Amino acid sequence: MRKTDTKALINYVALKILGGSDFILEALYEYLVKGEGPATVAYKYGISKHQLRGYAQRIIEKSGSEQKARKIMPILIEISKGIEPLAVKKGDSFVCKACGTKLTKDDAEDHVRKEHKDELKAATSIMSSRLEEVKQRLQVQKAVILSAAQ
Repeated sequence: MRKTDTKALINYVALKILGGSDFILEALYEYLVKGEGPATVAYKYGISKHQLRGYAQRIIEKSGSEQKARKIMPILIEISKGIEPLAVKKGDSFVCKACGTKLTKDDAEDHVRKEHKDELKAATSIMSSRLEEVKQRLQVQKAVILSAAQ
């Protein structure tokens, strides 16, 4: 089992959200955690099952294992709440809310990465802080459980 690359994982998720793919975490939760079929989940979210599997594979790689990915999905959803996309769908294309640039879906994440580094950095910082809070909360819960077992 490989070590979780927390920084890469948070950066990946933040970039997906800011780039307009904010539905990805819910789709991955349904696929990885709930065990829904890839075709069903992909259809529901308007992506191909191959895209869904690709997103899942990247989350699994950054998490270190499929088991870790399943455990971390609810945490990723929790720490990303309130992070809003910069690229929003307008008709058949996307528009950047920060600068008004028209984008294709394929260009949205690159646009965020290159043109809005500060927003990406802020989102990853918020998510990292929230992750630390979650870790502390889980350690307290674990300590309570262990003391109750004695």
